[in-house]
Amino acid sequence: MFDMGRLARLLILFLALAVGSTACEGPEAGEMLVTDSAGVRLTLTPDDEVVYAVVDAEPILSLGGPDAVGPELFHRVQKVLVDGTGKVWVADGQSNELRLFGSDGNHLRTRGGTGDGPGEFRRIRLLGVFRGDSVAVWDGGLGRLSVFDPDGELGQVLSLSGLPSGESVPRGFDVFDDGTILAQIPVLIPAGSIEAGQTLGDSARLVRIDLRGSTSVAQGSALGPTWIWTGRSQIPVPFTINSSFDIWDGSVHLVSGPQFRIRVFRDGALAEVYGVGRSERQVSQEDLATYRAFVEEYIPDSQKADYLETLDHPLRPTVLPAYSQVVLASDGHTWARLYSPDPSAAGRWDVFRPDGVWVGEVETPVGFVPMSISDDLMAGVWRDGLGVEYVRVYGFRTDTLQGGS
Repeated sequence: MFDMGRLARLLILFLALAVGSTACEGPEAGEMLVTDSAGVRLTLTPDDEVVYAVVDAEPILSLGGPDAVGPELFHRVQKVLVDGTGKVWVADGQSNELRLFGSDGNHLRTRGGTGDGPGEFRRIRLLGVFRGDSVAVWDGGLGRLSVFDPDGELGQVLSLSGLPSGESVPRGFDVFDDGTILAQIPVLIPAGSIEAGQTLGDSARLVRIDLRGSTSVAQGSALGPTWIWTGRSQIPVPFTINSSFDIWDGSVHLVSGPQFRIRVFRDGALAEVYGVGRSERQVSQEDLATYRAFVEEYIPDSQKADYLETLDHPLRPTVLPAYSQVVLASDGHTWARLYSPDPSAAGRWDVFRPDGVWVGEVETPVGFVPMSISDDLMAGVWRDGLGVEYVRVYGFRTDTLQGGS
């Protein structure tokens, strides 16, 4: 079996999803469009040049670096979370450890590690705050949830049972207020069943899992990357990637496709769409050149020709995606990162109020990937030019800006 989502995560900054939500007319200049059709609320805000917030140039906290040792040595960080008391939680994918730091960066404790015992992990992923002040961590290898108290002590372990025959362990991504988790069901295809040159479609099939009752309920889906099987490996079609999603108040907010829209699913049904009245972006010669440069620099010589050939594949999209990442802040604002084929560019984000109204843009530092956001802080991973990982917390302000109300 091979994992259809494996390489997509590596290329998320360079590839874009070629499927979107239903097309709809944008609002006239200066008008906001709010409609309700068949129970689906649509909110479109006209595009404008509005700054919602300014991120501080220097981080409040920076951990890691090329000379780091011990708990500050990071590799393949899965998520960074700042809790309500200011403590910083980090899930390190290389060591399968959960590391807890004070707001001043002082290391408090490390839990987990690779293994099958209570509080250990095969494939760690920090989900988020669990029922108030605890923290939930998913193990994608063992299919179980570990809950740690505010001090980092293991409180309980809930295991997934009754997995259908032939279905792989779900990938946990977030946790709802009631303790159920949002997970993705991976698409696995036996390598022996496909032929060289065959194209394969991936998808994000989302479910809400109740570990106590061992039940799952569909939450929505979106198409993912398109792959070409060469007979030796899977090669992504340029500008096709995984969708991104997050949850707020029991709803799943999902971005995919070339339109500047966020789709909201409640109880598995599409309930709301909100976005910006902005035109789709055509793939330009500059975008193609950026992709070629990426292949030349980062792809092994043995695969470069295969990657470059996909630029002329008939399934290669002619439009860029709108967004590559969505993060729901703790205050209910939605942050959606505009896709850019240039990884050296600063991040540009559209920000929406909880009612779906767009309130402006934010620029984040070059190399920084926010993973959790509050009303005045963002935490995530910053990578230097050599790919060394730092855990960083940045402050930002909205008090004097036009879009900050």
